[in-house]
Order: sequence, then structure tokens, then C-alpha cells
Amino acid sequence: CKYNEELLRALRRRDIEAHPLPISGKGNLVAPFLLAWFAEWVGADVIHTHLSTASLWGAVAGKLTGIPSMASVHALNVKTCYVYSDMLATCSEGVREHMMSQGIPGDRIEVMYNGLNPQQFNDIPPEREVREELGLPQDVPVMGEVAHLSPRKGQIHLLEAVSLLRERWPDLICLLVGEGEDRAALEQRVAELNIEDHVRVMGYRSDARRIMNAMNVVVLPSVAIEGLGVALIEGAFLGKPVVGSDAPGIREALVDGSTGLLAPPGRPKALADAIAHILEDPAMAAAMGLRGQQRAREMFTLDHMVSRAEELYRQLIRENNIS
Repeated sequence: CKYNEELLRALRRRDIEAHPLPISGKGNLVAPFLLAWFAEWVGADVIHTHLSTASLWGAVAGKLTGIPSMASVHALNVKTCYVYSDMLATCSEGVREHMMSQGIPGDRIEVMYNGLNPQQFNDIPPEREVREELGLPQDVPVMGEVAHLSPRKGQIHLLEAVSLLRERWPDLICLLVGEGEDRAALEQRVAELNIEDHVRVMGYRSDARRIMNAMNVVVLPSVAIEGLGVALIEGAFLGKPVVGSDAPGIREALVDGSTGLLAPPGRPKALADAIAHILEDPAMAAAMGLRGQQRAREMFTLDHMVSRAEELYRQLIRENNIS
């Protein structure tokens, strides 16, 4: 890895050996040679990379050494940095189709869903307790989004939806959890829509999942470049019904009509209608949440991701005739 003190501390706590190398930057022509040397030094069978720069240089290192490389693709990326990898492991079928549309052969691309540790959700207090901590009344509808505050995450459309929903639910609350470059614009829009009493811009919270448990509906109205929509999966682990944009990746984080609802990206009225449909029927919402929780535990666990990674490693080794 490149040098990152916080990452290195976290790895040391887990007794994971780590070696920081000066490999940053797409113009760093020394990086592939350093990675090639390192891979041979540790006797690697596979070079597994994450994100674009690592995948570019890791794949070149693989070509230099004859060690097969697998690149994890976490978003709707341009293919440029991934063309030399022997295998691509995409975080969703939507990302797989996006890479295929750019000419990368489908037989080089496998899906490996991101996984979460279910134990991280075991100690989260119940909804009632979290609402008490936040000063939220127990009987008001609460929805929200946990995401970086940026135009592509669609918070602006959620605010427009809130302005429509408050006519039906005058005490409705929307929680925006996250920090980012769009915060000032979002706060200005809150004032313009006169929904200050309905929206809390909470900033970054290390206990975001705890805050999520206070919500009746978890929303992710992204308008672009969403690889999977992990926030919706976190909501599902908490047993929450979810609403997301009808876009690649997000479509796989939920089952429309079963664990949540999809709405067209960038359409506040449609987004409001989807949220309203869930708020209007608490029994249906509870059933959606339970189905979503069961699906998350079956498809999106850390154990499932690890098993899939090992399966792909063995496949890659076998296809490259490495004994």
C-alpha cells in the first residue's frame, strides 16, 4: 500500500503484515517495478488491486512477473486503467455491464459483491432509544440519507421530495448524514424551500449506522456513478425498507417492490411518491425491511465476499496454469 498512517495502525491492530511503498500516482513509472519486485519477494500467486492507479500499476507488475492480476472495480469507471488486468472483479452486475460496454470481454469480468460484517449491526440500540438520543419524537415519520454531500448523491432531489411530503406529513423529519462540498448549497436550498423544521444536516458521524436506525425509510437518490449503493444494504441489515434511484448498481442493492422501491434518478416527485408509498403502509414497510434483512444476510456479508474472492483467486491461478 502507499503510506497511510491510519490504515497502517488499523492493519497492525489486526496483526496484518503491511508494507508501504512509494507507489502513488499515474505518472509514477517506478511503481510497477516496485510492485513486481515486491510480488516476487513475497512469492505472490495473485496480485489483487483496488481502484484505478493500483490496478494500472499492479497489472503491469503482473505482466513483468507472470503473476496473474485481479482488479476490483468499485464504480462505473472508464476502462483505461483496467485493460491490462487478467480478471476484473466488479462490485455489481451493473458495473460489469458498464465495463463490457467499453469493450472488455465478459469472460474476463466476474461479479464480487461488497460484503459487510453482520456483527457490526448487533450492538446498535433500537430505534426508540436512538430517537430519544437525537431528540426525535417517537411518532413522527423519519427518513434520511447517509452519503457524501455531493451533487451525484442526489440530496438536492431528496430535499425537493421533503417539500412535497410535508403537505401530507407536517411533522416529517429528514436526516442528512455526511459531509462534502455540496453542504452550503444544500443548506441554502433548505432555506429556500422553507423546510428548516424538517431537515437536519448532521455532518459526518462515525455512528452513521446508529443514526440510520432512527429512520423509517433509508433513501439513496444518486444520479450518477453508483457502483452498488452500500448505504441501502446497511439499511437492509437494520431491517429498514429502502428507496433508491433506478440506476445500475442500486438496482442490485434492493429488490423493487419486495425490499424497497426504485424511483427514476433526478425526479423529486417520483422519489416523494415512493417514500410516501412506504410511509402510508407500516405493515408493508415492516415486511419489506424483514425481506431486505434476510437478503442482505444471504448476499452481502463479509464471509460471502471472502469466499467469493478465494474462488476467483483459485480460478485465476487455474486459468494461468500456476502450480
